Parts: sequence; C-alpha cells; structure tokens
Amino acid sequence: MRIGFHVSISGGFSLAVQRAFELGCSTMQIFSRNPRGWTVKPIDPDDVAEFRKLREQYDIGPVFVHTNYLINLASPKPDLYQRSIEQFVIDLERTEHLGAEYLVTHLGSASGQEPEWMIDRVADALNMAMKLHKPQATILLENTAGEKGDVGYTFEQVSEVISRLRNKDKIGICYDTCHGFAAGYDVRTKRGVDTVAKKIEETVGLEKLKGMHLNDCLREFDSRVDRHWHIGDGKIGEAGFKALLNHAAFKDVPKIMETPKETEEDDPRNMKKVRSLVK
Repeated sequence: MRIGFHVSISGGFSLAVQRAFELGCSTMQIFSRNPRGWTVKPIDPDDVAEFRKLREQYDIGPVFVHTNYLINLASPKPDLYQRSIEQFVIDLERTEHLGAEYLVTHLGSASGQEPEWMIDRVADALNMAMKLHKPQATILLENTAGEKGDVGYTFEQVSEVISRLRNKDKIGICYDTCHGFAAGYDVRTKRGVDTVAKKIEETVGLEKLKGMHLNDCLREFDSRVDRHWHIGDGKIGEAGFKALLNHAAFKDVPKIMETPKETEEDDPRNMKKVRSLVK
C-alpha cells in the first residue's frame, strides 16, 4: 500500500522528496509553487533532475501535485475564470515538467448559482485547459465538502463534469475522506465503506479512482464543513479508517494524508496510526 503526506517544497523539490523519505512515505503530494499567490517562479532544471533521481532512488510514487488554491474553475467572474484556466494550464505544465503522474484540482465554487450551471462552467474550463495544453499527466477531480457554493460534493456531480469532457482519457478522481464525510458519505463502518465504494462504481467508476486524501474530520457527519483532523481522532474514527484501508476497492489506491502539522510529531504519529490499521 502506497502511503504518504503532502510535504513542503520549501528549499526546493528535491528537499521535498527527502522530507517524504524521512517520514517513511512511499507516495507524496506537493504544490509546484506558492499555493496562495499568482506569481510563478521558473523551475530550476538541476532541482528537477535531483527530484527525479531521488524519487526513483527512494521508490516514492506516484507523485501528486495539487493546484494553486486561488484557481476557481467555477467562478462566475469572467476575469477570475479566465485567469483560473490559464493558471491551471501552468500547474499542469509544471506537474509534467517534474515528471509527476497526477494533478489534483478542486472543482470550484460559485455562491448563488445552480449546480447544473457550475457543472457546465467547470467542464468548459477543463475542456479549454486541455485544448490549450494536451495533458500528459492525469488530472484528478477532488470531491468537496459541500460548503456554501461548492460544486463536486456528490459523486453524481463529479460524474456529470466528466461526462461533459471531450478528453476523458487523462481524467480521474481523488477521493478525500474528510470532504466525503462532511458531505454525507458515512465511512464509519464497513457497511458504510461498502456503500461508498458501490456509489463510486455506479457514478464515475472505480477505475477512475487514482488517489485518496486520507483525512479524519473534525466536524460532525454531513456538517458541510471542511476541517481535516488526525487519523482516528476525528468523527470518522479508527474503525472507519480500518474499514477504508482494508477494503478491496480502496486498499491498492495510493493514499495521501493532509492532516494538521502543528508539531514535528504529528506526521510520524499519523503514519504510525495508519500502518497499525492496515491488516
């Protein structure tokens, strides 16, 4: 089972691989740049070469890159919408430059708009992005928690977006356990996990599930509030993660933790917890 964390790229991409290795990761996720700004610095070719060498040496893969947080592919504001498409293409190009396999993106939000309008908006943005740059890396659509204005908090909505895409070959999904739980997908029991697996199969298809964000949820079930928490210490709990980690539909899917990093002990503790739950 491939398990890892979202790790910092502070100091360079090669240092990120080193951090992942020291945490015992066999997969990892990074940003390719500052996630809260529009400025894009050129990628150092020497750093990329070292990044590629180290990830092969340490057998860390696949590598997930997460898009910039400012990107909103459902925005009703024309300027932000256009900029989001352009910046998404930049993230896709940087993902491929690094040799990473996957680019994970949120679908976006547009308060006051109907879900159907947002689904069309996101699909149009992705179609335009893939027209501007034919993807080599696979784009993963991440489910949302269903906070106000969110699109993509049900598998049906994600499936509707995919159905509108002209190029589906390089499209998959990344299932976030915290977001799903907050949006009404109960994975606290094996029966609940069975139900979620069946729902994924009936909508997007399990073959599209390329990654998971393994996060507990600080808030109550179906709260529609996105608050990640430490594995087993939140409302999903140890029993839920044990069922998820060992379920036939999910056990071979690479898993990335985006749990809080308040102390240096947090990541090692979460890794230890996950490994203890794997049969």
